[in-house]
Amino acid sequence: MSSRFFVGLFCFSFGLCQFGIQKQSKVETVDGVAAVVENDVILKSDVMQQAYMVAQQQGVDPFKQPQTFESIFSSVLDQMVDNLILYQISLKDTNIVLDPLAVEESLKKELNKRIEFAGSANKLEDLFGEPLSMIRAKLRLEIKKALRIERFTGSLYQESSPSVLDVKNFYNTFKDSLPLLENRVSFSVLEWPIVVDDSKEVSIVSFLNNLKDSLSFGVSFSDLAKRHSEDVGSSSSGGALGFFVRGSLFPEYESVAFGLSVGEVSSPFKTELGYHLVLLEDRVGEKIKTSHILKRVEKGAVDIEKNRESLDLFLSEQGVYNSVETFDSLCAHFSVDKASFQGVFRNTPTSSLPPFLQKISLDSLGFQGPFLEKESLFFVRVFDYKVSEKITLENYYSELFSLTQNQLMGNKIVSLINKEKEALYVEKFY
Repeated sequence: MSSRFFVGLFCFSFGLCQFGIQKQSKVETVDGVAAVVENDVILKSDVMQQAYMVAQQQGVDPFKQPQTFESIFSSVLDQMVDNLILYQISLKDTNIVLDPLAVEESLKKELNKRIEFAGSANKLEDLFGEPLSMIRAKLRLEIKKALRIERFTGSLYQESSPSVLDVKNFYNTFKDSLPLLENRVSFSVLEWPIVVDDSKEVSIVSFLNNLKDSLSFGVSFSDLAKRHSEDVGSSSSGGALGFFVRGSLFPEYESVAFGLSVGEVSSPFKTELGYHLVLLEDRVGEKIKTSHILKRVEKGAVDIEKNRESLDLFLSEQGVYNSVETFDSLCAHFSVDKASFQGVFRNTPTSSLPPFLQKISLDSLGFQGPFLEKESLFFVRVFDYKVSEKITLENYYSELFSLTQNQLMGNKIVSLINKEKEALYVEKFY
């Protein structure tokens, strides 16, 4: 229905490795190399990992449906190559500057999404055959590329604004193949992250300080990590995270770790995972080798109840029960630390809602909640519900406008990629 669009990068660009191969060099076809784009090498194993994930999402068994899986592998490889070509194009735009905070926020969301997809952090490590620290480091590098491409392609939107005639032509061309609109709901949601009692954090810091003190009596850091660390990816190996460079781990972690002397253990400090003790084991150039002990800040029933009370008090003080506009304004503009899902959402397909929203009475208008989901409370106002119907220009124009725009933009990007291929070293081996 439309040309391939290359901004869905997180799925297909993860796991690329740079090998410093020059454009003029002759590259031998060696087992494991799937493609080369300038100085970037795409490993067959990385393509295979992504192809398996796509196959699982599509319900394809690679062993029972080898031809279908081969097609998926080929498609994934093509998109990974095209993404790298698009990245090379984006490097020419010197106005693009990445916000480090945006990188970390995207990393957090994408890593959580992958862990949820795999089922757990351990299962994700098994899936990729690497420790979580390495997965995070690779993913951060790829997110930087993805965000740069996103900034670049975003600048093309102004040049790809369709006219009313463009939208009508798109609709008339594809109206017979457009699916029915599924049930849709319009709602506003306020997220209230659970805050734990300060005494818990004080207790954790005190506990970690006691562990640090015990090191002076001959207890090894590795043994303490095996017994007490709550990082499932490293505790079994004594908290070892191996060597890494700046930009690979949490900024708070790196700030402390790079400031230590070899053999020194940090004081307790906090990241979004919890509190850490860090041992700097070695330093080689710009790389450091560390081990850590992690203690998470657990949220109990008392914490949840106290936060329910504080949320209810907040809503009452804001007068949201007397003014739905006030509640919608809060959802759109009120800033809450660590909030992950908040805002005003219109005509949202019910199948794309978060799991906790799929459990509520979507056709029952009004306030509902608060609902506890993971580490937050959510308070919801449902203000419209529409049943399935056929797509028309009247009930779906804004979406048809976006689809038309994506088609125009996709065609523009394909043209840019095809043109750039002529000036780049690009070779595929599969």
